[in-house]
Amino acid sequence: PCSPLCPSRIKESSGWQQVFTSPYLDWTIERVALNAKVVGGPHGDKDKMVAVASESSIILWSIQDGGSGSEIGVFSLGVPVDALFFIGNQLVATSHTGKVGVWNAVTQHWQVQDVVPITSYDTAGSFLLLGCNNGSIYYIDMQKFPLRMKDNDLLVTELYHDPSNDAITALSVYLT
Repeated sequence: PCSPLCPSRIKESSGWQQVFTSPYLDWTIERVALNAKVVGGPHGDKDKMVAVASESSIILWSIQDGGSGSEIGVFSLGVPVDALFFIGNQLVATSHTGKVGVWNAVTQHWQVQDVVPITSYDTAGSFLLLGCNNGSIYYIDMQKFPLRMKDNDLLVTELYHDPSNDAITALSVYLT
């Protein structure tokens, strides 16, 4: 079924208002991510971003207050997207197969990184934490968006490793 994406907002004075209508999509929307305030976006601090995913494809739009929107890009994770969300201005897509895709708002660049197969994830502030099937918990600091100098890969740091190599099936992080 073809369908557009039509996000809305509520105002006390006027109730629900549609803020954007995407072009018709020739695939079923499986995942949606919304970033309600993008600080330092290309159109100032009033930008909003919305992303949709189906299978391995992701479309990202910027939405302005007047209701107009523009497509930022179409990206591929290469494998089916299991989770789609924002950490700050970065769009993140993950797959249980061990792929992480990140769209960096500053560089306007999409990057896909291979990691160990992912069994759980959580976010805490600017951190993305990945629980993996090898018993490790890895983290990526999205605010710094660090890249390794030698190969330009994301800097993925091991935070913990289970001595018996049991999969990390759930994560819940609370920062104080």
